[in-house]
Amino acid sequence: MIDQQKAKEAYELYIEKAKNDERIIGIILAGARGKGVASENSDYDVILVTTDEGFESVKKDYPKTEYIDSLPKAISEFREHAKTGTQTQHNKYTFTHNTALVDKSGEIQKLVAEKGTLESDEAQKIADDALGGYLNSLYRSLKNLRDGNELAGHLDATDTIPKILTFIFAIENRVRPFNKFLVWELKNYPLTKLPISSSDFIEKIKTIAKNADFETQKEVLEIMRKLAMENGHSDEIASWEGYYFG
Repeated sequence: MIDQQKAKEAYELYIEKAKNDERIIGIILAGARGKGVASENSDYDVILVTTDEGFESVKKDYPKTEYIDSLPKAISEFREHAKTGTQTQHNKYTFTHNTALVDKSGEIQKLVAEKGTLESDEAQKIADDALGGYLNSLYRSLKNLRDGNELAGHLDATDTIPKILTFIFAIENRVRPFNKFLVWELKNYPLTKLPISSSDFIEKIKTIAKNADFETQKEVLEIMRKLAMENGHSDEIASWEGYYFG
């Protein structure tokens, strides 16, 4: 367990120093604290956006500590960080529901906002890819369960979950949350297109993760089909007609 008082004091000194450092043009509090949901075990994840020239020296002057996970990024790197199609796109959710603590250039908050959401075109592609991947894994899961291969069926069922989540968020131009924030996200920012309550949806996801229940997977399939047909993804559904889905 982290000594939260000492962590808070260390963080305040760290931020005060960074605010007055001309090499640092932006400061973003990431992680659980950036979402306002810190626990007694939370440290401070801080992204320091630096000038390109100042990056190496900032990296040396702001090392990781017991209480602070210091994450310096040069502005040229930060502009590309977490963009869809890059190797760091998995980190987009860091910037969702987040606001820069410091923005000396006027560019940092704009970049944070862009990274934390999806444009319509990219959302459409992400949703389509996720739907296709979901149907593939679901087909394999149900077929394996039918044939008595419980382990394979369970593994494939588990594999459907991230694809389900990616799809249902993408059709609302939203970034899929990190798993630890899923319940918090649905509670505070409910999905408007989901045809069942957030709590009922979470229970279905938990059931699939726990035992790959055949009937629950079919119930979720009907939800996915409905959402796909209503949001411009009917072609992907049609391409799987004739395959075994129980």
